[in-house]
Amino acid sequence: MKKFFFLLFFFCASPLCAQNQDGKIISRVQAQTTRMNPKVLLERFPLKPGDRFTAQAYDRAQDELHDMRVFKKLDFTLTPRPDNKLDINISAEDGYFIFPLAFASGGGKSVAALSLAAGNLFKQGEMSFFFGGVSQDGFTVNAGTALGKHSFYAGYSKINTNQRFYKNDWSNTFGVFSTSDDEGEYTQDLLAQVHTRKESFTFSYTRELTPDLSLFLRPELARYQYADSSLIRLDPGAHNTLTAGLQISDNIRKGANMGALSGYGLTDKKKSLTDLPKTRFGHAGKLFYTDGGSWSASDYRISKLGMQATWLAEFKTRHLLALEIKAQNAFQAHFSDEILSTDLLSGQGRYDRQLRGQRGAGASAGFVYYLLRNNTGLLSLAPFYETAYVYRAGRYLNHSGAGATLSYKLWRFPFPVGINYTHNLTDGSHQTAFVFGGAF
Repeated sequence: MKKFFFLLFFFCASPLCAQNQDGKIISRVQAQTTRMNPKVLLERFPLKPGDRFTAQAYDRAQDELHDMRVFKKLDFTLTPRPDNKLDINISAEDGYFIFPLAFASGGGKSVAALSLAAGNLFKQGEMSFFFGGVSQDGFTVNAGTALGKHSFYAGYSKINTNQRFYKNDWSNTFGVFSTSDDEGEYTQDLLAQVHTRKESFTFSYTRELTPDLSLFLRPELARYQYADSSLIRLDPGAHNTLTAGLQISDNIRKGANMGALSGYGLTDKKKSLTDLPKTRFGHAGKLFYTDGGSWSASDYRISKLGMQATWLAEFKTRHLLALEIKAQNAFQAHFSDEILSTDLLSGQGRYDRQLRGQRGAGASAGFVYYLLRNNTGLLSLAPFYETAYVYRAGRYLNHSGAGATLSYKLWRFPFPVGINYTHNLTDGSHQTAFVFGGAF
């Protein structure tokens, strides 16, 4: 008899058992943890007593706990009851970590940065980070935390650089982490150059409304200074704005294939290395509106609307196909707040020049092919194509690119290392850059 109950327990810890329980009512959900209060874990677990059980909902509910990235071990078991009900039992070995990381890179411009990530320090399953970086263009300092349904972020940056303007409406890209340098590459096309300073402070708050829908607010205080303000199109002064928006995602496992810190967060490693029974589809979207004016102590009237939509296909062998579209319209925006072509691209390419205008749209296609996928790490090749159009002075200008990124990522080290090649299909330029960094 004992052997029979042991086999029954083992069976009900398997995916096949979950499929056989479809339609039953969940009677109890219980949790055992190492550090955190079990109530914290149960609040993050979407299935509740009284819900009707389905294998698909059970699988997604498990992913919610995997995505917390503070566990060394997670076990889920089902205990059938005789009254067409069942119990869910969760055993979690949670811990805390602090993970420092420093890096430096060279190229057209040198960049150095330091990051510090921490998890579950206060036994609430929270994730916190600090990040600072410096380059020839300036510096940035950022910090944030995510706790349950709430996420907070604050950042300060200061940029001190030159903006260069070329024939055919091109201008240079710049930023703290922009290693591409156009100086000396397009001297025959140079029309003007102006020294620019920008200081900005940004605060962001995100509230999860449902497992698939979130609301975010992002106020930004920004000030521009130009060495030569006699150019009529320049707009020195305050550009303070408030951005509000909604973002939605469905059937996208946020933590999949993203690595771990200090050994934690690997609880879904086996699942990520297992082939899917069939191709899985997902989507994500974002809609936001930015506004600024006298009410925000801005020297200029600013009004912008933007959207982004992504469609994903994750094949049986975990290869990913991503299709994305973006659009933005600056109803009222001066030079510093115009739409940039690089903002309408997918971010997979590296460019040393960009276009700007009053409105625009972009589309991209990318594919992640895993050359190697094992217990040590992930080696992937990711080809892409992206294109954007911005409207300026009565005509649409095109910025298109194609290329690929080859990168390797250890499971216990969440930052991929690799190399990116991008060919600007519009102006014929080429960029080769090292890739270092990622998300936890």
